[in-house]
Amino acid sequence: MNTLQNFAENSERFNSIKVVAFDCDGVLFDSKEANVKFYSHVLEQVGHDGVRPEQREYIHMHTVRQSLLYLLGPGVQYEKAVSYCQTLDFSQFNVYMQCEPGLLEILEFVKKSYRVALATNRTVSTRGVLTHFGIDKYFDFVVSAADVAHPKPHPESMERISHAFSATSEQILYVGDSAVDEALAGATGVIFVAYKNPKLRAHLHIGHFEELRAVLENG
Repeated sequence: MNTLQNFAENSERFNSIKVVAFDCDGVLFDSKEANVKFYSHVLEQVGHDGVRPEQREYIHMHTVRQSLLYLLGPGVQYEKAVSYCQTLDFSQFNVYMQCEPGLLEILEFVKKSYRVALATNRTVSTRGVLTHFGIDKYFDFVVSAADVAHPKPHPESMERISHAFSATSEQILYVGDSAVDEALAGATGVIFVAYKNPKLRAHLHIGHFEELRAVLENG
């Protein structure tokens, strides 16, 4: 289903939007190479082989601890990896990240009319990444996995956004790219926009932020 068809079937949902929230990795940034570099580096520090191709999707969606547990399993190597991460300067991996096409334009656009939020399973590196790319100024509220007791897809991240802006689920549009984002949206009832992933269940599918802007302009 194309964007216009999505919009025609869900147009009423877009009229009451108050908050536009984004996922980070895979939405704001193409960060898959950075994730592989980061986790492979950590694995090598504890005497383990690097990330395998079939493991890449999982580490793209989940928190550091969840990903390390997935990669290493419980035990001494996992504990050493977690400890090493606490000493690591995450910014060295920013060079492997790229802003998604049209990112600055959509952030400029939504900032003028909506409150802007971020809900991510990144942890302590989140705000540093936003600052590194000069986009921290666009976000009114940031919720990372380090800020919650239960990371996505648990509803806590979205509940905190809702509370921060006194917004109902029908007033929040969330842009995500993964099954974790799909589950978060389903659990909280927000308007879900799937970015570059037609396999997800969503109110709207887009392949470029220009499509989201067109929908919001006509909403």
